[in-house]
Amino acid sequence: MSRTVRTPRTYTALFAGALVGALALTGCGAGQIAGTAEQVAAVSGANTSVGPIAVRDAVIAFGDQAQGGAVYPRGASAPMSMTIVNEGTEADRLVSASSPWASSVTISGVTEIPAGRSIVVQGEAPEAPEAPEGEDASATPSATPTAEAAPVQAAPAEGTQIVLTGLLDDIRAGVSYDVVLVFERAGEVRVQAPVGGTEEPREDEPAE
Repeated sequence: MSRTVRTPRTYTALFAGALVGALALTGCGAGQIAGTAEQVAAVSGANTSVGPIAVRDAVIAFGDQAQGGAVYPRGASAPMSMTIVNEGTEADRLVSASSPWASSVTISGVTEIPAGRSIVVQGEAPEAPEAPEGEDASATPSATPTAEAAPVQAAPAEGTQIVLTGLLDDIRAGVSYDVVLVFERAGEVRVQAPVGGTEEPREDEPAE
C-alpha cells in the first residue's frame, strides 16, 4: 500500500492556499455589505441653455406625500426647482412656461434676471407673511389719514416658483418630463426635468 509523504514544504503550500481563499471570501463579503449599505441613489438635474440664459439643476421637487409609485398623482400640482443664470449683459425675464404633462404651468415671485445674476426657483411657494402682533390684517385703513401716515406697500414675494398644475398623468421617480420655459429676450428653452431626490431616509418594506 502506497503512502503519501507530506513534507514541511507541502504543509506550507496548503496553509498558504487556505489563507488566500479565506481572505478572498472575506473581501467579497465585505464588498457586498459595504456596497449595499452605502449605496445612495443620486439624481442630477437637467442643465441646458438658450443664448445667455442657462438653466441649472432643473428637477421636479420630490413630493412629501408620495403614494405608491406616483410622486404626484394625476390632477395634482408639482413644483419645480432650478437655478436660472443670466450670463449676458442685458436683463431678461421669464414670461411663461408650459408642459405636455400639465394643464398649465404657473409662475410667481421674481421673474426678472438681471445681467450677470441668477434667480433660484424654489420647490414650493413661500408662506404669506403674518400680520404684526396686535394688528388686524383684515382691518380697513382710516378714511382720514394723518399727515404722518405713509402708504403701505405689499412686500414682494421672495424667490421664484414654477408649478405644474393639473397634471395629466402621474409623475413618477426615474422619469424625465418636458417643460418649456419662455424668456422675453432669449426665447424658448426646453428642459427635460427628472424627479429630484428626497433627503428622508428610505425605509424598506418588511419581507412577508
